Amino acid sequence: MAYRFLKELDLEHLPVQQAGQAQPERVHRVAVRNVCAMEDSLADRFWQRLSPLLGSAGARAQMLMDIQSSAEAIEAICARQHSSPGALETPSRQAYCWLKFLSKEENLAAHLAALERARAALEDCPPRFTSPIVLHLVNMRALWRKRPYSNLVLFQVSEGFLNAEPEIWGALIQSMVDGRRSPLSGRIRAFADSDDFSEVLAEIESFAELPGASTQGCAHNLEASFARVNAGYFGGSMPRPRLVWNRTLTGRKFGHYQRSTDTVMLSVSLDAPAVPAWVVDYVLYHELLHKKHGFSVLNGRRFSHTQAFRSEERLFAEHEAAEHFLHRLARRAGEPAEC
Repeated sequence: MAYRFLKELDLEHLPVQQAGQAQPERVHRVAVRNVCAMEDSLADRFWQRLSPLLGSAGARAQMLMDIQSSAEAIEAICARQHSSPGALETPSRQAYCWLKFLSKEENLAAHLAALERARAALEDCPPRFTSPIVLHLVNMRALWRKRPYSNLVLFQVSEGFLNAEPEIWGALIQSMVDGRRSPLSGRIRAFADSDDFSEVLAEIESFAELPGASTQGCAHNLEASFARVNAGYFGGSMPRPRLVWNRTLTGRKFGHYQRSTDTVMLSVSLDAPAVPAWVVDYVLYHELLHKKHGFSVLNGRRFSHTQAFRSEERLFAEHEAAEHFLHRLARRAGEPAEC
């Protein structure tokens, strides 16, 4: 991804700091000990105590309090350093975001249900190891990892698989047990390219933004984009959400609306001179429609792209051209596009 970014830089039209323009503040990174160890410990407790947690509302309530206390402790340490969790070093920030995500009761319930599906898939898979298997569902970029130790085998799986159906968990377990690419790998990749997967990871990332984050990017300004979209498509009546650029280049997920914090996050992949302003406006418009329409629930699953949503989305003047541009941008990264 770094190679593609550098290769596609237009060296003749790089953004230049104008005379008198304020220099962006350098972010002071905050170091907090044992945040990743805290994540590992909680992930292990989830797995080892899965049956009691599923069977006892009191046990789940206590676990929820422990998670919330852990997140609050990290926030307090950051506050004492006059900063926020967004300034944590990357591994610690990812662990903090995972804690904040699981601090919501419904997310914790979904997490435990996913581990139950994983446990069932493990029981259906022929044993290949003499040591016991421990499975952690955590916030990480890789889809899965397998780490053998002297007394156990650790399977780590991305939290993006939170809503995966039993057959996807069966494919995951089979791939991890086999330790190589299996005929089921295509099903895993297809789910990793789905709305379910990317929405979970985008929501997790949204819990910690950089302190002093600016709407002004290198090439585009989210404040200006919001003003255009609000005036042109909402009659100026859309309440302004928090507007932020995310910190990670993405090849598929170009935007996300986080309802709990009323935040629209756009991918820095769009913040480039080669990306027209109307493409940025379109992605922002898409996310503001999520703010307007909310979501519906069917059989325990959330659906955001309703018929009403899609009908209003097509009202964007450059709808087809923007979709075409995003698909071309995604193809350069080797992934299908999604707002």
